[in-house]
This record gives sequence, C-alpha cells and structure tokens, in this order.
Amino acid sequence: MAIRIKLWADYGSYPLWGVDEIDNIAPEELPLSQATIQRLNAWQDTYDKTLNQDYPPLSDFPNQQAEMDFKEEGISLWKQLRLELAPDYEVFYQNEGQLFRHPKEITKKSTVQKITV
Repeated sequence: MAIRIKLWADYGSYPLWGVDEIDNIAPEELPLSQATIQRLNAWQDTYDKTLNQDYPPLSDFPNQQAEMDFKEEGISLWKQLRLELAPDYEVFYQNEGQLFRHPKEITKKSTVQKITV
C-alpha cells in the first residue's frame, strides 16, 4: 500500500504532511530531485512571507497576482511530486480546506478562489 502524503503550506513548517499520520515531512526525507526540493522550499518561503507577525489574521499575499502565482506553483509542484514519488507514495494537494486526490479535480474556479490565511 502506498504511503499517503499531502502538499499543504502552513506557517513555519515544511509543505509536506502525512495523511494517515499527521506528521510534517522534510522534503529531504523523500526520494525527490534536488530541483524539486528547492522548489518546495521556495514555495514554502513564499507562503511564510505572507504572515503578518503583528496581527496574523491580516496575513495575505501582497496582491492577487502573487496569490495566483503561488497557487499555480502549488499545483505544478503537486504534479511533479506525483511523478517523482509514484508508485510508493500517493500525493494529495490541500487547498481551501479541500483535499484533492487527482489533478482532474482542480477546476479553474478552485485555482482562483482566495486563499484564507
């Protein structure tokens, strides 16, 4: 049975999590290319920079384009993870409180919704 993990950005964490066991996973612990590890770390850094340290409820991307770029990179990373980790891992993507199992589930509408941080 494949190990189930999800790609999900959360402040101050790695962007990879266990699905069955809630555990934060360092990208370096998985059989990933260095290029993918660097992309994952950069993607997480982008998200971490949205945190408003003075008042976290006001955390947000600087503009809508930055938010769209972040979401598009997340989907691209998810697809890359699925390629690199198959068949030993089943990779999910979490966004907007939804857990996606397959890229066909992502619609244009779900990629343009505002991320609530």
